[in-house]
Amino acid sequence: MQYDFQLEGQALIATLRGELDLHTSPEFKDTLTKLFETHSTLKHLIMNVKGLTFIDSSGLGVILGRYRVIQERGGRLFFVQANPQIKRILQMSGFQKISEFANSTEDVLERV
Repeated sequence: MQYDFQLEGQALIATLRGELDLHTSPEFKDTLTKLFETHSTLKHLIMNVKGLTFIDSSGLGVILGRYRVIQERGGRLFFVQANPQIKRILQMSGFQKISEFANSTEDVLERV
């Protein structure tokens, strides 16, 4: 899996490509954790998952763990450009209750 991060005000934009699974989740989790620890003003996590091709329970767990941090800071979680397969997995896992789905990062940044 490949990922990039961009800080935009109080939002962290994570762009993911490839598979977020048992093998790639630990490194992704560590990087996210460090970013939230070193940037105490971060409130929102915007995940551009257009290039994500697969996600398993370990990947979902990483996202859920970061959601707890976001929630404590009064922020929100967004998924941007989710393809139908990934969106279905996220919805079946209950993420539609704790996050929002959007078509573009720009739209989300205007709302936060």
